[in-house]
Amino acid sequence: MNETLLRTFTKEEILHAFQDIDPRKAPGIDGLPSSFFRQHWDTVGEDVINLCINLLNGKADMASVNKTILVLIPKVQDPTSMKQLRPISLCTVLYKIVAKTIVNRRKQAIPLCISPNQAAFIQGRNISDNILVAHEIIHNINSGATKSSQGAALKLDMEKAFDRVEWSFLANVIERMGFASEWIDLIMRFITTVSFSVKINNSFSPPFQPQRGLRQGDPLSPFLFLFCTQGLSAYLAAAQQTKILLGLGACKYGPKVNHLLFVDDCMIFINTNQSEATLLKKALRTYANASGQAVNFEKSTIFYNPCTPSATRNAINNLLQVREVTNPGVYLGIPLLIGKNKTESLGFVRDKVHDRLSSWDKHLLSFSG
Repeated sequence: MNETLLRTFTKEEILHAFQDIDPRKAPGIDGLPSSFFRQHWDTVGEDVINLCINLLNGKADMASVNKTILVLIPKVQDPTSMKQLRPISLCTVLYKIVAKTIVNRRKQAIPLCISPNQAAFIQGRNISDNILVAHEIIHNINSGATKSSQGAALKLDMEKAFDRVEWSFLANVIERMGFASEWIDLIMRFITTVSFSVKINNSFSPPFQPQRGLRQGDPLSPFLFLFCTQGLSAYLAAAQQTKILLGLGACKYGPKVNHLLFVDDCMIFINTNQSEATLLKKALRTYANASGQAVNFEKSTIFYNPCTPSATRNAINNLLQVREVTNPGVYLGIPLLIGKNKTESLGFVRDKVHDRLSSWDKHLLSFSG
């Protein structure tokens, strides 16, 4: 694996990465979109390729192309605090080319390193896999009519997941996976040489350098975040192998699953006893302390088997400091529990279509179809 990753970078890899960049994306701090490079490739193409190869080989300063505009996108209509703003990074095209070159090269290695419980950004895995598994386990939890089928599903809310990643933790995880030190050094150059200028009211703040976190808008960030979540996934998998956190199955004799991940969307399945809840709390605390991640327990929810005694529920709720719900709600955009009233359960589909259609300008619609 390391031999493949460390082979010499080629002109063909740079061209392939450049062609992957959407020409409609906003430009970086230099103001040059990828459409500019496409239109004038005969003039600038050779210089771009040589610079990118030098950047990847450590012969050019990565910081020179790693200057980033930070744009604050409102999450709500009238934001009143920084928590209601989402920071999006506008990277330069030159940086995107070298970042995508790295992404394309490591695509073959990622499925070998990331737990099958994580379904995001990995070729051959699909978001629907997690939805189906979660739906079947939730159905089994909800339909259990005896105490022997007791179980609970915990939906975790991670606070500012990308922004909290500790670089040292990320480097340690990649090293533990067996990647060569040269490859790790290259990855860390992408992360540690970044500088930000915040765009506010058409003006830019003085540049500053972060000390942790991954950029939303960086082609490399989603894949690096998978390595971060792999720390939690490996911890929970080890706990399952040692029969500490066994997890739940879709049926009595089916395979057990104790967690599902899709980027930072995390669902954990436990047996409803205080010992498992205590061990889960310890696992989450250990992961948070090491990685910088923070679980918002106030926004996290837990769904129990109907036969679970009230005393057990209260004890686990107090221990985990989570909110108990009678319906697990939506997971990855799909309701986990669909009752007999399909109109009520699937009403969100109608509402989404209505909201989308209501935003269309009737003057732009053709009456002829």
